[in-house]
Amino acid sequence: MNALLSQLQSYALLIMRVLRSRYVALAAFLFAYTWIMSLLGGMPPLRYFCRLELPLLLGFYYYLNQLTRPSKWQALITAIPIILVYAVFDMVFLQFGRLLRIIEVKELPELMGVLPVWAIGVIIVVFGAACTVFIRSLRFKLDRPAIIGALSILILLLTVEFKPDSFLYAFEKVQRQVTNWSDIQSAEDNGRVWMMLYSEAKRKSNGLKMADFKADPDFLRKMDDIVSMINSLEKKRNVHLLVLESFVDPELFDGLSFSRSPVHPDFDKIFKNKGSLSIAPLFAGGTAQSEFEVLSGVPAFGKFSGMEFDVFTGAGTYCLPALLTKAGYHTMATNAYKPDFFNSINAYKGAGFQNSYYPKEYAKGRETYLSIGDVTGEKYMFDGELLKQNLNYISDWMKNNPGMPLFNYIMSIYGHYPYQINTEKRPIFIEAQGVVKDDFLEHSINQYYYRTEALAEFIRGIKKVDPESLVILISDHLPGFYGPSTFEKLDYAGGDKDLLHMNRVFFFENGKAVHYDTLHHYDIPDIILNYLSDGSYCDAQDCKFKKPAKQVAGEDYDEAYMTIIANAMK
Repeated sequence: MNALLSQLQSYALLIMRVLRSRYVALAAFLFAYTWIMSLLGGMPPLRYFCRLELPLLLGFYYYLNQLTRPSKWQALITAIPIILVYAVFDMVFLQFGRLLRIIEVKELPELMGVLPVWAIGVIIVVFGAACTVFIRSLRFKLDRPAIIGALSILILLLTVEFKPDSFLYAFEKVQRQVTNWSDIQSAEDNGRVWMMLYSEAKRKSNGLKMADFKADPDFLRKMDDIVSMINSLEKKRNVHLLVLESFVDPELFDGLSFSRSPVHPDFDKIFKNKGSLSIAPLFAGGTAQSEFEVLSGVPAFGKFSGMEFDVFTGAGTYCLPALLTKAGYHTMATNAYKPDFFNSINAYKGAGFQNSYYPKEYAKGRETYLSIGDVTGEKYMFDGELLKQNLNYISDWMKNNPGMPLFNYIMSIYGHYPYQINTEKRPIFIEAQGVVKDDFLEHSINQYYYRTEALAEFIRGIKKVDPESLVILISDHLPGFYGPSTFEKLDYAGGDKDLLHMNRVFFFENGKAVHYDTLHHYDIPDIILNYLSDGSYCDAQDCKFKKPAKQVAGEDYDEAYMTIIANAMK
């Protein structure tokens, strides 16, 4: 009996030792952290945490403990890198509604460039302090554990980068099935770190396949036919395509009521009940992805980079501006922000624009007609200033180039995070009531009023100088505000399953507003070509915007996507 009690006591001590272990503590913390963050609108808790994600994290935690000096704070210090990684995953999801990818690390300069100074300061202080504490605790000793751990991590990363197909094969054998339409669902099933590695391996695998890729002859034939069709038109009408930063329609929030209409009466008079909806590729970020779709006519699959524009080298490819240029159009792109943002100079050149213009304050030495004007208290160029200058420029250009058709593309920046508004110039006078109190939302609602006023003025100007033309106003993506939960709680877009991707688009054809059923951003080129041909284009083509919008069928666009990217990467 005494022996049995002694044995039970030993087991109890062992269990207590295990429970008090730093590894169990870290695992419990991560369990609790992911669960709490999911309740606060972060990524969902990991359903199959113990399969491979937790062993990977604990193995890395063990390695970090071997690298650092023993101390009473060692368990906490060595957990810092893991906790920060998970915090970054949630920060990206809360702001952009997507899983962080390795390739997006190189986009951090763009992200930092649009953050307010205080946010940049907080990030630098938090990450700087954490890195300093961790580095000061390192032993800097190359013993066996340090070498074996480093080699293990190196082998894993090298496999992802240089033997991606081998990694993908092994991953798909041992992990749960990847949900192709949802990174978040896949991360919930397989782990955040593992899915980040999987996405990188998939990207590298696609890149290797590009070397053997041969352009789809059917697609190239279709491009030649489009150019021939446009060339054959007796009258070539102008097109004005405006992509508007975070242009969210407050009236799409069923859970909000307003002290007065957030739509300017002049805009409402033009587009009353004629607004349409378009499904963007991303939520709360990734403007370049939306630009890629509206210019190329294919979905932004992200097979080679987090942003397709990142892989453009300036080499010509098969986008709408290139086709219009070949058919005799003058194609020009006007961007209200910096030329190095999202590689836009190379992207616009590769897409086929003959000229690209940026504000002179950001593009010293480049030919331009644009100036940011007064941005006091707002940081970003106001839409009204942008559109007024563009209208003046194209009005003069059309007078000096009679008979030459124009494709006028504009990318705005006003309305970008942190949704600043100069209340002296544009007072906040629209109040909103709902279950969510969001200061960002209130600013955006009032910005919408002033933006629609500026857009109405632009439409009236176009109607005067270019009455037989097509004007398209489309939002690049929804603003992030305080994350996806704002849109979900306020029943945005009637709670549609694609609510985080639903954006406003308005069409003004030959002096009249026109409504379309829900479409995708990549349907815009087909709509433009169908307009130019008076409907004959879609009589000969399978125009998907004429059918109910549905989830992207990758195989329908894969060859076209690969051909466009292959040429852009030359």
